[in-house]
Amino acid sequence: MCREFPKPKTPMGEAWFLAPKREMYPELLGDLDCLTDEQIYRPLQQIASGPSCFGQLDEWTEWFHYLLPRVIRRHWGSTVYHPMEVVISGFMAQHPENGRRFPYPELGADSLRTLGRCIMSPACWPDGLLDATDCLKKYRRVDGTVGWYDCDGLLSASLFFCLKYLPESDIEPWFESVMTIPNPYWKVQIVVWLIGANSILTGDIGQPDKFPETGPNHIGWDWSYALDGNYTGNFDPPIRLSPFISDENREAFLRAIQGTNLTEFLEEWQTDPQLEELAAETAGMPDRFLELYGSHSAIG
Repeated sequence: MCREFPKPKTPMGEAWFLAPKREMYPELLGDLDCLTDEQIYRPLQQIASGPSCFGQLDEWTEWFHYLLPRVIRRHWGSTVYHPMEVVISGFMAQHPENGRRFPYPELGADSLRTLGRCIMSPACWPDGLLDATDCLKKYRRVDGTVGWYDCDGLLSASLFFCLKYLPESDIEPWFESVMTIPNPYWKVQIVVWLIGANSILTGDIGQPDKFPETGPNHIGWDWSYALDGNYTGNFDPPIRLSPFISDENREAFLRAIQGTNLTEFLEEWQTDPQLEELAAETAGMPDRFLELYGSHSAIG
């Protein structure tokens, strides 16, 4: 990707045109390694939010492609949101319809192998073991809970990224590989995500901007609320929205869920003494999962 995307020759500007003077980011023309995380994060925000407000601009597309491989391998400092969340939002805003605007044919596969696998990086799995703090942003909160009832933003963004850009034929083996990871905390987060994602997987809602902003099973991530399906800059009806996930991939994924036997794990989740705190925070969710996915009629 670095070879495919040289540095643009002109600075990128913010996604706002009503101020007397538009803010620009000339610092990006320099050495990215000398910039602070904030100096790179702010332009990424503009790239993720701009298309849904003003349509696609070549400058945002060119700068995103240039930044993409370089921010993936950057050593970021600790943040509330994982930096790759806004990168995934930016990718989805720049490429809402899989492959139609890819500047080279292999960009989808290259991005799945890199951006799509960030959550499996050694930093998230030191010595092959899940680091729930770095990987899933789970830590003791003021109210004493850890937050297992919500899905981590990077995990949610990564799952949707793969679901959106994988070929239909790869959906079932991909999900099988996700569920073969034996860590119970990982599996609980996947089930929490499946419950929260049900409305978009079944087609009840169409875009991430319709996700509930709060409450259990929250599955939003950094700047996902800017993904509304309209990246044309045209707001006069009729408006054609780009599908967030193709019908083919949704249907393949629902088949994959049906083909996954979680009976034993759901029992362990609720009865294993070592998972007592986790079970208390997520009480009712195993039953809710079975209600949504326990039969073909339940998932439509």
